[in-house]
Amino acid sequence: MIHAPLNDPVLEDHLAALPRDALGLFTLSSPTGPRGGDLRGAVLNGTALVAAMRANHGLGILETLILGQAYLAAALMGSTMKGEDRVSLRLDCEGPARGFSVEGRARTNAEGIKRVDVRGYLLEDPIPIEVPPESFDPSPYIGQGNLTVTRFIAGAPRPFSGAVKLVSGRLAEDLAHYYLASEQTQTAFSLGLSFDKAGRLAGAGGLFLQALPGAGEDFVSRAEAGLLGLPSLGPWFGAAKSSQDLLDLAFHDLGLTSFESLEVGFACDCSRERFGAFIGNSSPELLDDLVAKGPWPVVTTCHNCASAYEFPREELEAMIARRSPGTPS
Repeated sequence: MIHAPLNDPVLEDHLAALPRDALGLFTLSSPTGPRGGDLRGAVLNGTALVAAMRANHGLGILETLILGQAYLAAALMGSTMKGEDRVSLRLDCEGPARGFSVEGRARTNAEGIKRVDVRGYLLEDPIPIEVPPESFDPSPYIGQGNLTVTRFIAGAPRPFSGAVKLVSGRLAEDLAHYYLASEQTQTAFSLGLSFDKAGRLAGAGGLFLQALPGAGEDFVSRAEAGLLGLPSLGPWFGAAKSSQDLLDLAFHDLGLTSFESLEVGFACDCSRERFGAFIGNSSPELLDDLVAKGPWPVVTTCHNCASAYEFPREELEAMIARRSPGTPS
């Protein structure tokens, strides 16, 4: 993956003054609740994550808002995955945004530190609009459609996938509807981005809560009320406020227990080597045509992260030379 530079000293200084992006895991427990807690949750400071996403994809404000919320949601859902498992969100809609495809993947690096990597793209970029948005409500650009959640579990014979019709065009509400309708689990999300007067990303963050088996309805309602009473998460994290302070504000009297903090980032498995192998293993006719007609260099672009890899004519000729006469296409 190629990380695009931000090329904005003001934004770079702002990000440097903020706490490092992280996913904090926690539980909420009542005195008479089930062992392990009544609810589990995750809180995400994701400003640098969304800023990197925006730089790589070259997005405007509306595009950053819609894809940024999807990245925040994928990271929060990725925090529930184990090992190298991953979860994908796919939104297909009738509105001008058309939708998105994003993925959150759990990883453990060489030092044993757990992290969640996120990647993904908009189905329409730029989003065709006639007048500038009047608010940060994405629903007018979404309309009717479907939300599909797919989990890829290492060692499982096939992925688990579920889909629901959109109920509002607001991702947090539609995800809550998905969990209740498809997985019969009470879940709530809060996703927020904020921008400064110049259109720069100022802050981004998210939080999710999920009821565990045996949770009391009254306790779950109190936790949801705490979530709904929170300030907007974009301005909160854009003001360099901490995740722990946010949790204390919402759930201080609900048996809050904070656990590990996971690293989170914008990352993709693509590489020049991978794209080169794809080109080299393509049909001889395609390679011959590329060498003969160009355009040179051949440029391949990854949908998930917008990294572009160039292959000059001489390298294509070398690929043909290395291909043995009996190599299958």
